[in-house]
Amino acid sequence: MRTKLITLVIVVWFFTSKDHAQISPGTEPADPLKITRISGGINFDGIPDEAAWQQIEAFPMVMCIPNPGSAPTEPTIVRMGYDDQFFYVSGLLNCQDKKYLRAIGKGRDYVALSTDWFGFTLDTFNDRENAVQFATNPNGLRRDATIKNDCLVEADDRNLSWNTFWDVKARIGEKGWSAEFRIPFSSLRFQTIEGKTLMGILLLRWMAAKTELVTFPAVSPKYSSAHFKPSLSQVIEFEGLKPRKPVYVAPFVIAGVGQVNELNENETGYEMNSTPKLDAGGDIKYSITNNLTLDLTINTDFAQVEADDQMINLTRYSLYFPEKRKFFLEKSDVFDFSFLQGNNLFYSRRIGLYAGNAVRIYGGARVTGRIGKWDIGFLDMQTAKFEDNPDENFGAIRLKRSVVNQNSFIGGMVTSRLGMNGTYNIAYGLDGQFRVKGNDYLILKMAQSFENEADNKILDISPTRLLFQWQRRNQVGLGYDIQYTYSGENYNPGIGFERKKSYHGPNATILYGWLPGESSFLYTHRISLSGYNYWNSVTGLHETTNAVLNWFWQTKKAHGGNITFNWFTEDLPYTLPLGNNQASVPPGKYSFAYLTLSYQSSVAKDFSSLLSFTTGSFFDGWRVSFYAEPKYKAGTDFDFGLTYYLDYVDFPERDMSFTNHIFGLRGEMTLTTTTSLKSFIQYNTAVKRIITNVRFRFNPGEGNDFYIVYDEGLNTDLQRVTPELPVSSGRTILLKYTYTFRF
Repeated sequence: MRTKLITLVIVVWFFTSKDHAQISPGTEPADPLKITRISGGINFDGIPDEAAWQQIEAFPMVMCIPNPGSAPTEPTIVRMGYDDQFFYVSGLLNCQDKKYLRAIGKGRDYVALSTDWFGFTLDTFNDRENAVQFATNPNGLRRDATIKNDCLVEADDRNLSWNTFWDVKARIGEKGWSAEFRIPFSSLRFQTIEGKTLMGILLLRWMAAKTELVTFPAVSPKYSSAHFKPSLSQVIEFEGLKPRKPVYVAPFVIAGVGQVNELNENETGYEMNSTPKLDAGGDIKYSITNNLTLDLTINTDFAQVEADDQMINLTRYSLYFPEKRKFFLEKSDVFDFSFLQGNNLFYSRRIGLYAGNAVRIYGGARVTGRIGKWDIGFLDMQTAKFEDNPDENFGAIRLKRSVVNQNSFIGGMVTSRLGMNGTYNIAYGLDGQFRVKGNDYLILKMAQSFENEADNKILDISPTRLLFQWQRRNQVGLGYDIQYTYSGENYNPGIGFERKKSYHGPNATILYGWLPGESSFLYTHRISLSGYNYWNSVTGLHETTNAVLNWFWQTKKAHGGNITFNWFTEDLPYTLPLGNNQASVPPGKYSFAYLTLSYQSSVAKDFSSLLSFTTGSFFDGWRVSFYAEPKYKAGTDFDFGLTYYLDYVDFPERDMSFTNHIFGLRGEMTLTTTTSLKSFIQYNTAVKRIITNVRFRFNPGEGNDFYIVYDEGLNTDLQRVTPELPVSSGRTILLKYTYTFRF
């Protein structure tokens, strides 16, 4: 195994040494377009009719969906300019027949394809990998996000919780609608060399009624989420940028009450105990340079965060819950060190959470940005003691730099988790991504962890994690993803996440996709075959084999679906609990298969739904699972969504079975662009509890927020234990106000 580590180092050297570094055709962007410095005033009102706009040449938009390369069906006139303070983007978004104009939603960071959109992705460092996004709809709402990993998997690599300071105005007129963006350069991070600043841009317009997407530059639909990929952006050039470096100070205050029903001293019943809450804290943001930002946080609080989705586990793997706290979501791309499928050297939910409970964060610091050719990230957080968990300090340092070409990098990361009682966990990792030719990539990753009471040896494979990956990132034509992964017995990253421990083996996917053309009702479809084969890293025994055959299709009206066949062979050396310990599978060897059918109606309509049905054998029994997610948008201001999970598992020979239901209700009301009311109610029959989360937000300007948050847990089946449970397990009502001062 030492030989493998030496080989890894040699391969990294080979691809990064100057003698072997070659530019692959098509990997470098086209010559930059110079953005016009605006002369003359702009009346920022959402209507780009000033003389300053007319002097700027419009960018040619090209259709991406449904007929790639065609001219847009509606005139779309987009221009860009800048002055000493702001980057401006304007759009005249004509609609010859107003019945095709869709203006739905007004809330901050609203997301839906049932409304028209206009916006852009901006690769501020021109690294072809990371970017920020800004978008609006005809109602003038503000939506911003970050992109990492070249948006390889949109659901994972696009972060809508990121917010910064910017403005947009939109107007609906006789010929359609128009918009003006005004982005302060002080809100962006970029690098200036010899007075010139290069960025990458992708413009897009989405017309919901026509299911039509147009972009600049033209992007190939053979790539997944092509319209969001920084690697496909057009390079633009600014001259003489010297933005201010303001300091943002955002104090907050919280007031409220928490109530919990607890057993009385005699354990004969429950009493409601109330605890008032009055707290304060704050954040500070300072731009050290144009490309380096310092964030400080004091007494960090996440009262406004939505509850986690309820889940039932029917696998051998740990459940992964995504981060939802904005402080950790901001700049999360910098600290990403992924081993795929949720596995990561850095998992921010380890900070400030313990056994599902919130732990006080005293404060911390974060520095992110670029120094020379290096992208850097530094994080340090201090948490309080909670029950048997000591006070802890969490640290992370991440470094990356481009090599060979702009889609390749090498990097490293170090994490630390230090308990004030003397416990420690230190982990480090080295990684590299190399665009070898065309759309083929080689990814190499290695990490090790060291902790107290462990036999820590740097040349030992036991505390080591490895990943080798070769992929062709095509969704049209031939694509593939070949991996080998290894997780050692003692690999335990203290601020990381591992779905499964102590395993190794190959994982591969091969696919072929088609674009049928204008004459077909299908926009795209593809067939794929994938599988993995894992063994235990300690015993060497086989654990699991999986093969998946899938056909995916999507129409030009944005309907889509999957037909998936799954086959498993499982060697269980232990009893596997299922659900909420509602059933179990004894040790043994099992072979089973099941079929999944899924359908997604067009999300561009006011009513849409996702349906999924699974049935087949399951270990020594069988299963039926069903999932439904209908959504309805009532007018411009109301969104409603339901979720329903059904899992029925039966082992007839062992006379064991269970049925579980999870119901969810989401609602959002946005009467204006500054107010929103959101609710999220869940009922899980496995835990026999209803969980309610309601949040009101008043956001008159960026950095100025007022929240009212209500949470309550309601028990069902009150007589399942003695003494009888109360209806309410507890509730919390909190008010939080944040105001940002700019200096």
